Amino acid sequence: MPSPVALDVESLHRALQQSFSPDDSLRRPAEELIKELKYVQDSCGMLMRVATETQVQFEVRQAAAIQLKNISREAWTERQSLYPLELVNPDANNNRRPVPILTEEQKLPLRTGILDALLSEPEKSLRDLFAETFNNIAIHDYPEKW
Repeated sequence: MPSPVALDVESLHRALQQSFSPDDSLRRPAEELIKELKYVQDSCGMLMRVATETQVQFEVRQAAAIQLKNISREAWTERQSLYPLELVNPDANNNRRPVPILTEEQKLPLRTGILDALLSEPEKSLRDLFAETFNNIAIHDYPEKW
């Protein structure tokens, strides 16, 4: 699926930072971009870079780690529903879109980096988020794909 926006790690960092802004004109577009991350080709790799970079503001790192956790939970593998409704993610115009499943290429940076991030992170709240992400991945991928 093509990415809705062109995004680089600096733009992602800025969006995560602006998501905390009290100014609606900055916060709302940042929040919309963050909601679209699961549709962006290299979002896992970029989020991992932001979340593990110790020079980045703690709240921004935490926001990146939260998004990694969410993507690993929502888009790692096809989810089964007990209800006949399709699992969908409405876009900004309230159009229903299927929740995407990450490709192996998109999963690789997260699968290869999450354990190192978990073991080297000094901040407990980030370690907890990395541990949850690791758990989400391991449930589906260990041992066959790890």
